[in-house]
Amino acid sequence: MTSIEIVGLVAIILISCFSIVGIVVAIPLIRLINRIRNIADNLNESMVPIVEKLDNTVDNLNTEISSISDLTQSVSSIAEQLEKVIRLARILITNPIVKIISTTAGIMSGLKNASKDNENKED
Repeated sequence: MTSIEIVGLVAIILISCFSIVGIVVAIPLIRLINRIRNIADNLNESMVPIVEKLDNTVDNLNTEISSISDLTQSVSSIAEQLEKVIRLARILITNPIVKIISTTAGIMSGLKNASKDNENKED
């Protein structure tokens, strides 16, 4: 046997060993990849209902938030109307009271002045 034949045989033996090692490593790797794919498929199947429920929950929450927003706007409108009514009542009640007090004070002052004038005329 020549040296080239020996090198060829060694190369064939090494290639065969690497092929066997590759096959031995590839079989569990293929099984692992298949298990991962099955887990991903199962996860996908179980996530679809959860995502649909989440979508329904978000839709319901948005509906509730919009109704709360409408309620808040209604309360705000009622509060504004109440402020206007209170302002009007204050004007309607306060103005006559101030006028009555002013008139009473004027009459009292006039009566005092008149009584002083009468006392001065009598003296």
